[in-house]
Amino acid sequence: MQASNSDVATLVATVERFGESLRRGTSRVHDPVRVGVLRVAAERGKVRPGEIAEALDVLPSSVTRHVQVLAELGFLAVTTDPSDRRASLVEVTDAGREQVRQFVQAGVDVFGAVVADWSGEDVRALTGLLERLLADWAEKGTDHQRAYRAKRRFGWRET
Repeated sequence: MQASNSDVATLVATVERFGESLRRGTSRVHDPVRVGVLRVAAERGKVRPGEIAEALDVLPSSVTRHVQVLAELGFLAVTTDPSDRRASLVEVTDAGREQVRQFVQAGVDVFGAVVADWSGEDVRALTGLLERLLADWAEKGTDHQRAYRAKRRFGWRET
């Protein structure tokens, strides 16, 4: 049986509350964009700042500022892109990898405390559903968001 509009509305509200709670908790300890920049660089190897901005869906100028700070801290190395000398490449350093490792461990510790009373089966079930939601979002959500933004840009309003 397909989910009703009410079911979907409740899911949206719950996901938004969870996302906001996670963002608030993370931002008390770390700047989420700065951590995102570091994580993308760690995952992708040498990467252009524009690619990081695209991956994080943030403004390129924001990524540039974070890259500068992270490079000053020794967490990123910035070099000139040999294929386009006007562009730069960002690469995580060993110290940056350690920062990512510590951030991941902090997440494991916090989530571990939150779900300490859950069964392993419940944790795996939620993980599976979230992975399914993320995969479906990647496949379908982005296109629907673009269509919605286009409608909004041209004056469309819900009545």
